[in-house]
Amino acid sequence: MKQDLRRFAPLAYLMGLIALAGMAGWWFVARQFDGYVRLGLVVAVIGLAAGILLDPERVRRILVGRQVRYGSNALLVSLALVGILIVVNYVAYLSPTQWDLTEDKQYSLTPETVLLLDGLTQPVVLKGFYTPDRSQSKDDIRPLLDAYQSHSHGMLTYEFIDPIENPVARDQYGITTDGSLAVVVGDASEVVSFPSEQEISSALLRLANPEQRKVYFLTGEGERDLEATDDQGFSDLKRALESKNYEVATLSLLTDPKVPEDAVAVVVADPTAPLSKAEVTSLSDYLDAGGGLVVLDEPTVPAPGQTQADPLRSYLDSRWGLRLEDDLVVDLASAVPLAGISTSYGDHPITTRMRNLGTVYPSSRSIEVVPLDDPAITQTTLVLTGDRSWGETDLAALQDSNQVSFDATAADSTHNSRVVVFGDSDFAANGYFFEIGDGDIVVNSIDWAAGQENLISLTPKASTQRFVVPPSSQAASLIFLLTIILMPGGVVLLGVITWWNRRQRA
Repeated sequence: MKQDLRRFAPLAYLMGLIALAGMAGWWFVARQFDGYVRLGLVVAVIGLAAGILLDPERVRRILVGRQVRYGSNALLVSLALVGILIVVNYVAYLSPTQWDLTEDKQYSLTPETVLLLDGLTQPVVLKGFYTPDRSQSKDDIRPLLDAYQSHSHGMLTYEFIDPIENPVARDQYGITTDGSLAVVVGDASEVVSFPSEQEISSALLRLANPEQRKVYFLTGEGERDLEATDDQGFSDLKRALESKNYEVATLSLLTDPKVPEDAVAVVVADPTAPLSKAEVTSLSDYLDAGGGLVVLDEPTVPAPGQTQADPLRSYLDSRWGLRLEDDLVVDLASAVPLAGISTSYGDHPITTRMRNLGTVYPSSRSIEVVPLDDPAITQTTLVLTGDRSWGETDLAALQDSNQVSFDATAADSTHNSRVVVFGDSDFAANGYFFEIGDGDIVVNSIDWAAGQENLISLTPKASTQRFVVPPSSQAASLIFLLTIILMPGGVVLLGVITWWNRRQRA
């Protein structure tokens, strides 16, 4: 009878093993110690106990046998190894350390950024807004965010948010571009459209050291409305500037002839009537004091024989060498010839962050950069059309194609003043603000004019250029001979010799 009961011991062990496996699987899925896990644990214990009771002699032989002694030694070594791994991982968790093994330290933060992170006095959260279509960009930025977090002594964390699934957070931080990053410090935040160490550190510096950053939009001569939400309004541009921690206000030089001292930049957006000489004088005085000016000017081709004095255009021409032509740009490379398209930019801080983004200008006049004798003024053509475009003064006539520019900049190193002039204003309005890179270039221009594009100067990283030199035909043949023929052939030959020797001894 006892012998018959021993036959059921393996079944009891099997029942306990199945119950244990089921319990572990359910806990892994549910992640909670619920009734199913308790039931599986009870069945596993019952199965183990039943197996021991049904065949105690087998258990005794196992416990005193040679296999147990060897097995116990192996178990002790395994437990010691697991213990060492647990201790090492625990120490690494308490004191995380990263090593950048690249020769040029391309994955290390600059000393300026590390110093900035050491001085943080309140928590910082970096919120990356990436849709599933930008998963590769999210993976590319993750190592940089990890470096920020590891050097912040627990003061900085980051997270990724899908702006489609969470539109509330997207609207809360004023996100307008997929792949943007919101830098949040306390109740203040700033949006970085093209996340990089330079941009993130500059935003951190501005938020950690808040100051008056006020941009004024001129009013009084029929300029664009900042509050209007239709296609012609500038409400999207205002929201984008506010998301970068600017304070946006309007200014009428007709009632107050002096630009406020807290203005970091003044924007003249498509006045329907020319500015008066007094207004231009106020802007000139402001620039001589180190201010920044952005002009968005729509084309107005006068009728033949008619001219209209424009003090602002005359000032930009004579003082800065930026001449707004009386023409309308025609671009045959565009599906709509009167809407110019460009992906060609000059070398300038405004356009270096465009990342090959195109820009669309629905109706634009061309700008000529006139060389000046003043060595303190630096002029740059920012946006160029293709070779199938020209500035048309007589739309009934056909002129030769020439490359023309949509906008240009000038900087005065003596007065530390900056001017950006566009031959179009529609591209910055709500109807076109999200068209490819239109919103980016106008915001970048205001940043540059306000002197806010590069608040923190990071140590540049040298990049070592390496080139793979292909081997000569003789070297390639030698490599093929060694790796494909001789080495595998030697292994086969040794195998054959070993087989032969064993056969002879047998």
